[in-house]
Amino acid sequence: MLHPTRVILPILLAVAAAYGQGGFLQPLPRNQWDRAAATHLLARAGFGATPEQIERCYALGLEGAVDALLNYDALTYTPPPPELPSIIRQAPGRTIVTMNPEQRREAAQERIRAERIGHQEIRLWWLERMIQSPRPLEEKMTLFWHGHFTSGAREVRRAQFMLEQNELLRRHALGDFRSLLLGISRDRAMLVYLDNARNRRQQPNENYARELLELFTLGEGQYTEADVKAAARAFTGWTFDDDGFVFRRAQHDDGPKTFLGKTGRLGGEDVIDQILAHPACSRHLARKLAEFFVTPQPERELVERLAAQLRRHNYALKPVLRTLFLSRAFYAPQVRGALVKSPVELIVGTARRLGVPIERLRDAERTLAALGQELMQPPNVKGWNGGSHWINTATLHLRYNAIGNLIQGDGAGRRPARPAAHDEDLADDESPESTMAGPGMRAGGAGGRSRLTAGHQTAYDPLSVLKARNLTTPGEIVDFYCAHLLARPLSAAKRQALMDYLDQEGRFHVAAREAATQIRQMIHLLCSTPEFQMH
Repeated sequence: MLHPTRVILPILLAVAAAYGQGGFLQPLPRNQWDRAAATHLLARAGFGATPEQIERCYALGLEGAVDALLNYDALTYTPPPPELPSIIRQAPGRTIVTMNPEQRREAAQERIRAERIGHQEIRLWWLERMIQSPRPLEEKMTLFWHGHFTSGAREVRRAQFMLEQNELLRRHALGDFRSLLLGISRDRAMLVYLDNARNRRQQPNENYARELLELFTLGEGQYTEADVKAAARAFTGWTFDDDGFVFRRAQHDDGPKTFLGKTGRLGGEDVIDQILAHPACSRHLARKLAEFFVTPQPERELVERLAAQLRRHNYALKPVLRTLFLSRAFYAPQVRGALVKSPVELIVGTARRLGVPIERLRDAERTLAALGQELMQPPNVKGWNGGSHWINTATLHLRYNAIGNLIQGDGAGRRPARPAAHDEDLADDESPESTMAGPGMRAGGAGGRSRLTAGHQTAYDPLSVLKARNLTTPGEIVDFYCAHLLARPLSAAKRQALMDYLDQEGRFHVAAREAATQIRQMIHLLCSTPEFQMH
């Protein structure tokens, strides 16, 4: 008869070997940290980087590079705030009681215009941050939380509230999940978007409680309808006034409730604590993080180990992401190039990789909307579907053209600069000509100008980049940009096609007058491959 240890031991060894080979959360061996790994880290934990930034990241070593990304508080970054019309900081209706009907109509129209301009300015302000910030992980996590704790500007209708929510998500980007959950439960945009501002003891509203359980924390099948009703009662009286969140005790149901097996006079914070104690919560968040940063279909073991890290660190995000970004699972060959770039990752990422400023923020923002990712306006409470949903026959063509315009510019003087856009433009002009995929980009960047001010999109300058590296032959140039811009190598046939395009009739010379144009066109072709759509 076999001794039990002779049966169990080989199994344990096999599992241990599998973890060792498969990676999961074991640290990446130092000898596997190379420039490709640094490029991968900066693409996933940020939006991508220039060759110089990749070189500096590589030189830091794996732990140094990950810590530099995580400890972004050490870097000062204070971009100009969004320029909001002063009226939107005031509560509507304060002075309206003294107006006649005509004055009320005019005041209402003025308010609508101001809110529309405010929403636009905040979107551009955030887009500018994603393009320019030296703290890319901060903005990447803000984008992650924006897709997780969805709110829509058109439903909220208050630009100030959307700005507050964006700042809340950024402030807690790498903090602890409990504080973020508590903050979002008290956030004015969320209180409007999911109706908890109208959740009263006399008439409970279950919208926020239902999405809190299904989408934000536990996932379907982990709670009952009675839990939803109990949670809704616990959040009664959570509303807001002109100054922010308020708890109206008179509207709160202080009676006994049973939620996820716990009974008592539970309030909103009790519900949050009970949710965090449920094992499904850590798994739900771990899966969302793994899908966002690693692979669209994470292995069960990766999710479980990431969930265990969340519980171990009491839902503090920074140590959990540090473990993930150091892990073999994060750098496994099969996950590189496995995620479809979202429109934000495509546009912002290309600009950051090539070091090309986006001079026309307004058109870039419109392009994102046309590609299916309108900032501060996800399609519904579930957020964006992402993944393969980002690409269809219409958006693929638009993706190609948008990147082409970013690389090749609009041609100085091809279209005159426009003055600041009128508010009517902000709502209605969605023609192809008003996006980066049209004849040219417009709208402005920062640097003392309004974010709505028009400007010219300058072309990418490849010659200075190549000269600094002494790259002159078609093969060297194609290989350089493939390594820099793609997560996976091109096939030999595609590589040869790009070299042939660059070296038509064997007469390419990097010092020739038309060389820069030829190289830009080659890069545009490279960026039109399926491989470039992934990261």
